[in-house]
Amino acid sequence: MSIPRFSQSQQLVGELIRAVEAASPKFAWIQFLFKRVNLSAPLVALKNSMSFAGVQIKTLKTSLIDGTEYERPELHRDWYKRSAERIKRIDAIANKPHFLLAIQGMWVGNPASLQSLPFRDCSDELDRLGLFVYRNPWMLAELVERRMVEDISTYVASYASSRLEPPSFLITQEEIPYYIHLPVVKEMRFLRSVAWKQHSPGVREGKVEGTAPATRAMSSRVVRLQRVPWIGEPLKEAEAGRLSFAASSAVRTFELVSNGFRTDILLSSESERDTAEYVRTLESVYGELEVTPAPQKPEFLQELPAVVGLAEAR
Repeated sequence: MSIPRFSQSQQLVGELIRAVEAASPKFAWIQFLFKRVNLSAPLVALKNSMSFAGVQIKTLKTSLIDGTEYERPELHRDWYKRSAERIKRIDAIANKPHFLLAIQGMWVGNPASLQSLPFRDCSDELDRLGLFVYRNPWMLAELVERRMVEDISTYVASYASSRLEPPSFLITQEEIPYYIHLPVVKEMRFLRSVAWKQHSPGVREGKVEGTAPATRAMSSRVVRLQRVPWIGEPLKEAEAGRLSFAASSAVRTFELVSNGFRTDILLSSESERDTAEYVRTLESVYGELEVTPAPQKPEFLQELPAVVGLAEAR
């Protein structure tokens, strides 16, 4: 029920690139994976179970010894005190368009510098994002295949009885421009690792989602922005709102890959056709984008065998 967001729309990616530059890791790969889902049914079921539990907690218990009534101890615990606020949040989002978002990646550098990344500043009145580290090398396969946890219904259903947090979290269309956007140059002019290009402020009008063909065919399901449009000011609310059309029923990604000198922005989807549609949607917001095919695995991964002493780098 917590729907965290950065303090300002369209600022997180720029702050993230700036933090990576300051930390200067040997390699950083950060993926935002997202897709459109419908979680209305499990959210309503959760609301009903929480409401029922609240009624039970408010009901006085009767002593089996002398028949006196007394309050349940759960009445004074945090779960009950905040349940009304959380039920109200469910009411507000249950019938809105839902999106799943997962943020994951790989960091080769000082682990302490991970704390400088701005994710902790993504919060709301209920909670905030927290960083955790996988130490299982199989996570590399998840990164390369661009996989995320797509079904969080079991996590939603068990919320009232468990604090287990899913690796993917729920957002609504209002939060998309807070996570999926190109960096804004305002206050970011000194970003050294990004290749910029002149940006035309005109936004393409027309349909951004549907059956219209993509502007061009893609030969890869992973593409790289050759140069990032020089966007001087954040997009206006109506224009930024169109970023919500970037999500589809397929898992799409917005990725940052840094080798210490250059930061690339990658876009991907589950098929070449859907990647083309994804790029076309972003072009309806930002104008024409210069994209080229990108390998599914960043170059640094080819060096890993040599780094760990298993083979010579090629």
